[in-house]
Amino acid sequence: MRKLVTVMMTHEREHDLYRLQAELCQTLADPTRLEILRLLEHGALPVKALSEATGQRQAKISQHLALLRQRQIVRGERFGAEVRYSLTDPRILDACRITREMLLDQLARQGTLAGMVATTSETVRGGVNTDADL
Repeated sequence: MRKLVTVMMTHEREHDLYRLQAELCQTLADPTRLEILRLLEHGALPVKALSEATGQRQAKISQHLALLRQRQIVRGERFGAEVRYSLTDPRILDACRITREMLLDQLARQGTLAGMVATTSETVRGGVNTDADL
């Protein structure tokens, strides 16, 4: 009986972890948020710089950052009058790169965007990070 209870508790914990993982994936399921993460790869940036780099309004970027902060993917640190945002754990970029590489491989197999995929896949696999990588 004790073993059954332990197995059931482990299953419940595993289910909770799957739920949390799904929530993280939902958070990342937005092109603007993925672009923000890529921009933060090299260090902290304020909303204004993120807005200029993405071409999005500052209000929209702030909304995305609020969600990323809530999910503890980014953190904000005040420097004078501005808040600079940075990644809480850079491993999130590894997850983004892996999913992007998988997508590029799928597109290559389908023959979609063949020229771009071949170039980008070689760059990603070669370990060279370009602005197109994430």
